[in-house]
Amino acid sequence: MHSDYALLISKLDAFIRRFYKDQLIRGVLYSVGLLVAFFLLVSLGEAVGRFGSSARTVLFWTYLAATAVVLGRFIVLPLVKLFRLGPVISHTAAAHIIGTHFTEVKDKLLNTLQLRDQAEQDPTRRELIEASIAQRSRELKPVPFSNAIDLRRNTRYLRFALPPLAVLVVLLFAAPSLITGPAERLLAHGEEFAPEAPFQFLILNDTLQVPEDQDFELQVELEGKAVPQQAEVVIDGQRIPLVKQDAVRFTHRFRNVQEPITFHLEAEGFSSKELTLVTMPDPLVLDLAMKLEYPAYLSMPNEVRGNTGDAQVPAGTRITWTANTRSADLLELAFDDTTYLLKPQGDDRFTTSRRLLQSRTYSMVPTNGTRKAASPLQYRIEVVPDLYPTIAVEQKADSTAPKRLYFRGDLGDDHGFKRLLFSYRFTEGGDSTAEELRSQTIELGIDPKNTRQEFFHFWDVNTLTIGPGDKLEYWFEVWDNDGVHGSKSARSSTQVFEAPSLEELAEKQDQQGAEIKKDLQQGIKEAQELQRELDKLRREMMDKKELNWQDQQKLQSVLDRQKQLQQRIENTTQKLEQQRTEQQQFRQMDERLLEKQKQVQDLFENVLNEEMKDLYKQVQEMLEKLDKEKLQEQMKDMKMDQEDIEKELDRALEQFKQMEVEQKAEDITKQLEKLAEDQKKLSEETKAGDTPKEELQQKQEELNKAFENVRKELDELEKKNEELETPMELPKTEQQEQDIQQEQQKSSEELQKNQKQKAGDSQKKAGEQMEQMAFQMKSAMQQSEQEQAEEDMDALRQLLENIVHLSIDQEATMVDVQRTSTRDPHIVDLGRTQKKLRDDARVIEDSLFALSKRVPQLQSIVNREMNAVNANMDEAMERINNSRANEREKPMATDKQQRAMTSLNNLALLLDEALQQMQQQQQSSGKPGSGSCSKPGGSGAGKGNKASMAKMKAQQQALQKQLEEMKKGMEKGGKQQGPKPGDKNPGGIGPGMSQQLAQMAAQQAAIRKEMQRMAQELNKDGSGSGNGLNKLAEEMEKTEKDIVNKRIDQETIRRQQDIMVRMLEAEKAERERELDQTRQSTEGRDTPHTDPARFFDYQRTKQRESEMLRTVPPGLKPYYKDRVNEYFDTFDRP
Repeated sequence: MHSDYALLISKLDAFIRRFYKDQLIRGVLYSVGLLVAFFLLVSLGEAVGRFGSSARTVLFWTYLAATAVVLGRFIVLPLVKLFRLGPVISHTAAAHIIGTHFTEVKDKLLNTLQLRDQAEQDPTRRELIEASIAQRSRELKPVPFSNAIDLRRNTRYLRFALPPLAVLVVLLFAAPSLITGPAERLLAHGEEFAPEAPFQFLILNDTLQVPEDQDFELQVELEGKAVPQQAEVVIDGQRIPLVKQDAVRFTHRFRNVQEPITFHLEAEGFSSKELTLVTMPDPLVLDLAMKLEYPAYLSMPNEVRGNTGDAQVPAGTRITWTANTRSADLLELAFDDTTYLLKPQGDDRFTTSRRLLQSRTYSMVPTNGTRKAASPLQYRIEVVPDLYPTIAVEQKADSTAPKRLYFRGDLGDDHGFKRLLFSYRFTEGGDSTAEELRSQTIELGIDPKNTRQEFFHFWDVNTLTIGPGDKLEYWFEVWDNDGVHGSKSARSSTQVFEAPSLEELAEKQDQQGAEIKKDLQQGIKEAQELQRELDKLRREMMDKKELNWQDQQKLQSVLDRQKQLQQRIENTTQKLEQQRTEQQQFRQMDERLLEKQKQVQDLFENVLNEEMKDLYKQVQEMLEKLDKEKLQEQMKDMKMDQEDIEKELDRALEQFKQMEVEQKAEDITKQLEKLAEDQKKLSEETKAGDTPKEELQQKQEELNKAFENVRKELDELEKKNEELETPMELPKTEQQEQDIQQEQQKSSEELQKNQKQKAGDSQKKAGEQMEQMAFQMKSAMQQSEQEQAEEDMDALRQLLENIVHLSIDQEATMVDVQRTSTRDPHIVDLGRTQKKLRDDARVIEDSLFALSKRVPQLQSIVNREMNAVNANMDEAMERINNSRANEREKPMATDKQQRAMTSLNNLALLLDEALQQMQQQQQSSGKPGSGSCSKPGGSGAGKGNKASMAKMKAQQQALQKQLEEMKKGMEKGGKQQGPKPGDKNPGGIGPGMSQQLAQMAAQQAAIRKEMQRMAQELNKDGSGSGNGLNKLAEEMEKTEKDIVNKRIDQETIRRQQDIMVRMLEAEKAERERELDQTRQSTEGRDTPHTDPARFFDYQRTKQRESEMLRTVPPGLKPYYKDRVNEYFDTFDRP
């Protein structure tokens, strides 16, 4: 029931909507007809009546009011009800309309609605009423209520709309002026309209706009039935005739238009409407400012530049442009490849920022909606890039230490620096044992703000432990402080430090050794010639009463040759020192060989002692005075010195050869050990099978060549060994060499066949044989040295015993000479005895000299003392033989015997010390003959002067005790009156005590000479600090004479006590000097490290002085100029 009734209600609602839609269609037709008719009426009335402004205003608003009423009544009201926005007809009213239209419905629909209302009011009958409603709803359901309204009926109302529209269309096409003219006047009802002219003013210009400050030509054309002959333009009441171009065209030129101009046109009493010529102002940039914000790393203050667009700025500068304009809507900022359209930020102000990294040309063009600036503003920003830093480095090497390098550099940059680095790296390992190549970078201090600065650096390559064959690259690198693109760097040229390889070192050592041996041999030859010259001069001078100028020149010639020999020896010593230094710089030396090198070096340095140099000075002084007697005596001493020099040079040559053999043997052993290691590594690599065959063959071939070089070195070693006076026992390695070479050749052949396992076995076997050969050589050398050391110690013991016996015999002979009268025939027998002693001394001399050639521990003083023994014995023998004729010869003979005995005692002491040191060395190291014991009586006896002073003090104290015991023993014997003439055993002293006294005298003499040597060293600087030691030596000489004369009394003991006190004072002073020297030495070593700038200042000063010296006198001939320049060139050599 409910659904049927609801459907009935929805159909009623649809009917109501159709009802109002019908009214809306009818209203539209009514509205069109009424409004068009009223419009025609008003327009035609205005066209006929030409009403004034007031009437047109009334008509305008009346028409608007009528339009509002018509539209509201016929359109708006039905439209509102259609959308049910207000009250609409009820369902009952709609039912009446439907019942009237449909005869079968009549009052059924109305009754159904009424029953619904009753059901709501009478609940008791509700069900019956609802059943009746349902029945009626079903009956009415087929009836189409909407058909009660026929929309097509509205076509009859077109008679009201179509006639007015037809009239309007006809008038618009036939006489549009009757419609448009009045309509325009009605719309502009507030304006006054002149009577319509029979012609029209037509403006031919597209627009009435002109750029500011430019001319504008107005073009007018008159159009109509009757065109006047003249026309005028009226501007601010001023009438200006138009320029006639033809019958209907007129023009007028407005000059330099700066502001808008209002005007109208007139002709024949008719006027046009008011016109306005509008000016278009040019857009202008009134002023331009640039704010420059520099990169922070430059530390430059920001700045603002006005009235300019050009600038030169560093790269990375941020530029902010601020342009004040006039009449500009946009500002075009155009760079080379990009254009930016800037909008104003208020009050015709434009602002933009850009960060520039390169130079740019740009332009500014202000524009507005109609105009663009006639010419753009052209500017250029020149960007100065941050340049790369520059670095220039100068390098100098210490002339005394080539591995100490000094650097001076110049740095340059446009803004400053960030850091400076010194870098180095090992590029090749060479023969070094380093496991990996090393590199390091050191940062150096610089001033980051200083754009031009100088720096210094010191580098000691010795601190890197460079081995043979190592190659080292080093350089400096500087970074600037570029904060825009990042720091840029510049590097100095890469320098290379290349250490020589083992082969190069050996080759250079052989070359230097050959030169040294040649110099020594030449020195020996020159010393022999000088001896012959001196003998010849002495014989000539003995036959003359006085010396003449020619004798003086001959002797001067000998002295000059002696100076040349001295210079040759010094040069040879320097060569040896240079060779030793260079070898030690690049290789690890055996301690034994290092000690031996030092001993040979000391031997070279001591060939010429200070006594010899003083003698030559004395001879030079005597030569000027032409004192024959003193000259003869000094020439005799010179001859002895030349003999000493010859012997020392011969000894130095032999020991140098021996050192060469030992060095060569050690080098070969090391090469064999390295080759064995490389051969084994290659064996493992071959067996692994990862390396290509060609590469393995190449490596094996290199090892084959290396071993062939070792074989050549062995042949060279054999030759050098044969040159020794006492060749060393070298192992026979020919068979081993052949076996190794065969295995290497076999491995090469197997590699050729690509049999890597077999090749690896052969390589391994060759490496093991090399190891065995190296071990055999090392063992043989050690055994040979041990045997030689034992043999040398045996020889030294025998020599020591012979010297002691010779000293005792000399003492006995001296006592006999003292007791024997010159008239006694026994004096002749004593001469023969002295001759026999001299012959025995000759034998000892030969043996001692031969031993000194093998034992570098024996200092030069040993041979000099032996020469003194021979010279004194020769003279003693001569004077004994002459004493029968001249009694005054006897005291002189005993004096020479005393001197000979003193030298023998000194020799005994020196040899005993040497023997003890060799024995101690044998016990401590277990390797006799290691050659590392220090030299007796020499500078090598202790560590500097302090150790020597302490040792001498201990020796002197021991001697003092011996003297006190000897004095007690002599007092017990009751024989202290001294020797009596003719007494065979003066003082009751037996042979054993005499031997003991001789040893004590020798000990005192050795201590005295060492004291004199130390005094001489201290006095070299002219300070006289050694004078106190000379006085001590004089006191010791007195004690020495007391011992020799067997006169040991209380005065001797007291003197010994005074000597001990003064030695304690000397030791304390020596200790203080040692501390000062250590401090000065340390400062001297550290100076190059801390201030390389002073080194370069010195170099520059030296260069300036050299350049001053180079000023060659212009008058010299070309030959002499060349010689002078060659001399100056020596200043530039390192």
